[in-house]
Amino acid sequence: MKVVSCVPAATHMINSLGLDQFLSGVTFECPSSKPKVVRSVLEDNQLTSSEINETVSEYMEEQKSLYYIDQELLEQIEPDIMFTQHVCDVCQIGTSYVEKAIYQLSKQPKIVPLIPKNLNDIFDNVSC
Repeated sequence: MKVVSCVPAATHMINSLGLDQFLSGVTFECPSSKPKVVRSVLEDNQLTSSEINETVSEYMEEQKSLYYIDQELLEQIEPDIMFTQHVCDVCQIGTSYVEKAIYQLSKQPKIVPLIPKNLNDIFDNVSC
């Protein structure tokens, strides 16, 4: 089984459960040697807080995502499952963007969105 985590918290849960052998791709924010599938226009930039705020505001106004998927790498990995988040499109790549990206794949992975609104939801997400 090949898993791609589009959320650092999902990567952490996978590692904490001792299932990192299934992890085949992660986000650029994950402290992992796994391939970085999710990237951001903000990464590797030395921006001030106000510059970040300005960039985020511009992207939101234009309804563009701050995040993107390395489509070629995702196709090579051929994941079976992808963990996403469905809470905030500014904080991490959103589920809807991932759904658009996998539509182009020859093999369709199952998307598992994490939607925690409280502590019990986090426990429920871990146990799914």
